[in-house]
Amino acid sequence: MKFNLIKIINNYKNYNYFYKSPKKLVLYKSNFIDLLSSFIMTIIIFSLNILLENEVTSSTKRYRIKVIRRNLVFKIEVFKDNSKDLRYIL
Repeated sequence: MKFNLIKIINNYKNYNYFYKSPKKLVLYKSNFIDLLSSFIMTIIIFSLNILLENEVTSSTKRYRIKVIRRNLVFKIEVFKDNSKDLRYIL
């Protein structure tokens, strides 16, 4: 296996943090030979990425709903006022 690593940091619990890219943080123990641990880590990484993507999409959906509601309220008020004005003009 070949790892493209930018930075290696050792912390107080003897873990190694490997930064592959700014958005991916991979946490390994000191042994790199176990294939099972690497498979577990890839599963964890994929699940974390899926969780992060779900959180981002849900937050954008919430934001869009708020913006749509705000815009609709403004448009409803404008149409209400215009109907009164149109009645007086006619």
